[in-house]
Amino acid sequence: MAAIMRRGSCNAEALKQVICKFAKKNVDVSNPLPEPATARGNNFVSDAWRIGYLVSENGKVHQDSVIVKARPENEAQNALMHTDIAFKNEILAYEEVIPTLNKYVCAPMRVPKYIHGDPSTVVLEDMSNSGFESANKKLATEWNLVWSPIQEMAKLHAASITMQHLDKANFDSLKNKIIEVPLPESTPLGDKQATVLDTILGVLGERKEAEKYTKLIEELKKDAWREQKEIVQKDVPIRVINHGSLWVNNTLYRGDLITILDLQHIVYSTPATDLSFFLYVNLEPEFLSNNRKSILEYYLLNLHQNITDKLGCIESKDVVVPLNYGWIDQELRRCSLYAYMMAQWIMPVLYWSDAVYNQLENIGGLENLAIPQRLSYLTPEQKDRIIKLTKLFAAESSKY
Repeated sequence: MAAIMRRGSCNAEALKQVICKFAKKNVDVSNPLPEPATARGNNFVSDAWRIGYLVSENGKVHQDSVIVKARPENEAQNALMHTDIAFKNEILAYEEVIPTLNKYVCAPMRVPKYIHGDPSTVVLEDMSNSGFESANKKLATEWNLVWSPIQEMAKLHAASITMQHLDKANFDSLKNKIIEVPLPESTPLGDKQATVLDTILGVLGERKEAEKYTKLIEELKKDAWREQKEIVQKDVPIRVINHGSLWVNNTLYRGDLITILDLQHIVYSTPATDLSFFLYVNLEPEFLSNNRKSILEYYLLNLHQNITDKLGCIESKDVVVPLNYGWIDQELRRCSLYAYMMAQWIMPVLYWSDAVYNQLENIGGLENLAIPQRLSYLTPEQKDRIIKLTKLFAAESSKY
């Protein structure tokens, strides 16, 4: 089948084939109008489009829309981000992982309807038709932006734990289908991420009170990428299928409720992989520090509740005992390097406009600039966050 999206244009016939196959009936699809579904810089492994179209059936016409995620046409980006593997994992998530795990929780996980997937395209329900919309991607400082993602995260993790308890053989078969990028093949991406550390050092050098963290960041430059991979892949006693990149950019809100998007980075790892990623990337560091205990307790409450609802109080007792505060507290601290690096790397999405991304693309990216030039692109708010995250990481990692 031909690609639905190519160079910003929609192939109406390819779109019709997908819509008819999903609907299991022949309908006429016409007037497709694609528009970017996200702002520049918000997607690392795909170009996301919202395509509105007219549907004609039995003499009646109505308007509808879908979200189409297409692999970038930039082959260098595809190679760097391993988008071929990302698309395979996302299709696996929608076709097998989520439907299977939903059998092990009482309420299904909130994700868009999966319409179609192939090596270059994933087509999903447009959740804006159900009232869901993107949240402000600035930092969460209030509970109403936190509790629903924690609930959905705990549900996903609980499903893995329950399935391992009831049917470990089939769970192992499922998680073994997830494709991992070997460390040597991901090194170019790690090298790109490592340039963030030089920017952080530049920011720390501007603030006398922050210079004491310079040695910590210098140490990270030695092998941060390998250490992150080891953190995620470590064979700890409790591992689950994680979303892999759960943050506000990969969620849509309707009021306080969320639906989860972008499952291309699913990974079998400690539950703290998702939890640390979400907390570091999304939360204002002071809010996280002040509410850390409450957030972890809320996660555990939902984790236990989902397991108990499915297994019953008696059978779940031995399952939930190891899932205690001491366990998740230590795992969160163990994952602090991973979460810190991801938060610093993703941070520009929270602050930069499309105009800034266009400027940087013309010069080959921020990493091609000298440190003083890089710092000129950072807002005072962004620099403050870099320092606050560094202080948080220093405090968390020192207690592990």
